[in-house]
Amino acid sequence: AYDIPAAISGTGTRSCTIQDSKFIHLGGYAVALEKGSQDDRIVGNEMTDLGAGGVKIGDPKIPTDKQSESGTNQITDNHIHNIGIVYPAAVGVWIGQSGNNVVSHNEINDTYYTAISVGWTWGYGPTAARDNLIEFNNLHNIGRGMLSDMGCIYTLGVQPGTVERNNVCRDVSRYKYGGWGIYTDEGSSNILVEDNVVYRCEDGCFHQNYGEANVLQNNVFALGDTAQIRRSRRSTAATCEPR
Repeated sequence: AYDIPAAISGTGTRSCTIQDSKFIHLGGYAVALEKGSQDDRIVGNEMTDLGAGGVKIGDPKIPTDKQSESGTNQITDNHIHNIGIVYPAAVGVWIGQSGNNVVSHNEINDTYYTAISVGWTWGYGPTAARDNLIEFNNLHNIGRGMLSDMGCIYTLGVQPGTVERNNVCRDVSRYKYGGWGIYTDEGSSNILVEDNVVYRCEDGCFHQNYGEANVLQNNVFALGDTAQIRRSRRSTAATCEPR
C-alpha cells in the first residue's frame, strides 16, 4: 500500500521540519515527502489510528535527474502505532528510491504489515536506495496474523552503504507464511546488519531471499518459532557472511 496518499505531502520539499505533532484518525498515510524532497526532518510526532501507514520518503521510480532525487532526510523519535486500519498492507516508514536517509529512535508497533521498508528494486537492477541508516528503533507487534511475507525491517535490491544496527525487533506474526524479523528480500545486497536484538518471530529472526555481500555481525536472534536464520532462495551470485 505504498501508493496511498498522505495527509501532508510534499514534492521538492527542502529543509523543512515536521515536529511534535499528532496525526490521528486519518484515512491514509500521515506524511509523504516525494520527488525531490531533501534535508527534511520528521521528529517527535505521534501517528496512530491511520488508514494506511506513517511516513513515505521518495518514489517507486528511480529519479532521472538531480532535481528529482530525494534523500538526506531524517525520521527520528516518532511513535507510529495502530496503523493499516483501512489498508492493512501499509508500512510504518517506507523509503523507496531514495538514499542517505536516517530512520532512528522510532517506536513502531501494532501494524498489520512491515514496520520499516527500504528500497524498491526487485533483484540486482539499478536502484537509488543506498547509504540509508536504520538504527535504534523499537519495533514490536508486527503483522498481528493478518498478512503474509513481511517483517520488522524489509529491504529490496542492491543497497551499498545501508546499515541496520541497534534495533530491537520482537513479536512478529503472519497469516500463512513469512513472519520475519530482519528480511533482506529479492536482491538485497551490500547491507550491514549488526548489533540488533530480534526475537519471537514466527518464521525466523533473519531471512535472506537471494542477495550477495551482506554482513551479519554481533546480532542476537532468538526464540523464532521455526528458525532463527533462514535462506529461502539461492541465486548464483548469492553470498552472505555471518560473523
